[in-house]
Amino acid sequence: MSITLHRTATSRGLDLLLLVPALLLVVTEHVLWAGSRATLRGIAGLATVRAAHLWLGLLPPYAAVPLFLVPELCSHGAGLWATVLLARGHVVTATVLAVLVKGVATLVLVWIYQACEPALLRVGWFARAHNAVLIARRWILRRVVPLREAALSRLRASAARAGWLGRRFTHLRMRLAVGLDNAWPKA
Repeated sequence: MSITLHRTATSRGLDLLLLVPALLLVVTEHVLWAGSRATLRGIAGLATVRAAHLWLGLLPPYAAVPLFLVPELCSHGAGLWATVLLARGHVVTATVLAVLVKGVATLVLVWIYQACEPALLRVGWFARAHNAVLIARRWILRRVVPLREAALSRLRASAARAGWLGRRFTHLRMRLAVGLDNAWPKA
């Protein structure tokens, strides 16, 4: 096998492996994280929520880290429990558990992170882990930009040359292409 062919195969294999984390990243950021932030902005005006947020911001790092980790562990525990339920054939229960418990845990987690970010980032291991996640996120986004651009190009091209069935979905494809273009975070 030539070196160029080997590099191409390796690069495509890596791209294929990175596609799943990239999709998870997009779903996490654009559905869970953005949705959580929007929900939290909606309730941030309540006096008790504002007071609790200010109080959390005053916590020292040794109190902020365990407080942050509790909803994180609850979220992972709910995910594990939902997986077990799913394996046992309880699809509806597993889905409800995953959506409700993980959803609430994500909201609480984002809220605590927003309030305690300065204290959390003063903890060495937490700051290093946070930085590593951001570096991995940027790296994954850079790696999948060609895949994203190719998908957008195909969507636009298929809309431009749509047949009789395709014309029915042209508007939907164009909206999807625009939505993908606007929703993708710029690396």
